[in-house]
Amino acid sequence: MRDDHDRFEALGVQVLAISAESAAAGESYLKSNPLPFPILGDGDHAVFDAYDVISKAMSLGQRPAVFVLDANGVVQYDHVGTQQWQIPSDADVLGMLEQLD
Repeated sequence: MRDDHDRFEALGVQVLAISAESAAAGESYLKSNPLPFPILGDGDHAVFDAYDVISKAMSLGQRPAVFVLDANGVVQYDHVGTQQWQIPSDADVLGMLEQLD
């Protein structure tokens, strides 16, 4: 989503990343890996647990996930994988966003 951030913004989408680590760890990551969107820390895993994005036996860590929430906070799209390569492409997410009202 970093590479296509301008396209997401053009659709009025705000991209947020949520890390399973503390906010301080996210800030440390951003120093060497700048992103055009914020990383929010979820060190106590409250968000990860609420959206069932917890580590599973077949994943090597936190499961990769993409959620699209509308202006009312209603999930309009979700995809949770077991490995990083299972994240949907930006093109797929952008196409889905263009179909939303």
